[in-house]
Amino acid sequence: MFIILWRNGILRHKVIVFCVLICFMGCGYRPMAYYANKALGDKVYVRLQLNLENTEESVQIKDIINEAIASRFHSQLTNENDCDTVLEVQVQNIQDNVIATNSQGFATFYRIYIDIKFHFNRDGRDFVFFNQGYYDYASSLINPIVTYNNRSSAILEASKQSIDKFISQVGYSMAF
Repeated sequence: MFIILWRNGILRHKVIVFCVLICFMGCGYRPMAYYANKALGDKVYVRLQLNLENTEESVQIKDIINEAIASRFHSQLTNENDCDTVLEVQVQNIQDNVIATNSQGFATFYRIYIDIKFHFNRDGRDFVFFNQGYYDYASSLINPIVTYNNRSSAILEASKQSIDKFISQVGYSMAF
C-alpha cells in the first residue's frame, strides 16, 4: 500500500510539504512584517507634514501609508494619545523631469521623482529613513486635465514605491 501511494504521488506530495514546513520552522524564518511590527508596535499614529505644492496628493499618500500600516505591519491606527509610536512622514520633494519630446519639441512623457522622509522613535532608538520613488507618465497636448490626472496618479505610484522601501528598511533594521 505504501509503495502504491508513493508511486501515485499522494504520499510523496505530503512528505515534501511536511519537510518544507519543518525547514521553515526549524531555521527560525519569520516574515518581514513580523520585524516591522516589532519596530512600530501595535498602535501607530501617522503625522503628515504636507507638501504645500501638492496638498491633495500628500493627503492621499497618508491614506496609502495608513493602509500599509494596517495590512503589512498588522498594526492598529490610533490617535496620538493612545499610540505606541508616532510615525512622522514628510513629503520633501516632488520633481518632474521630461524624458521624451515630440518632433516639435513639446514634452510628451515625464518622470516624477518623490522624496519622502520617515521618522519614528521606538524604545529610545531614533529611526530616520529617506526614500525616493519614481514613476513615468504621459502628457496630453490636447487636454491639460488628462496630464494633471496622469501626474497625480504617478505621484501616488512613486510614493507606493517609497513606502515599500520603508517597510523593508524597518523590518531589516529590527531583524539585526
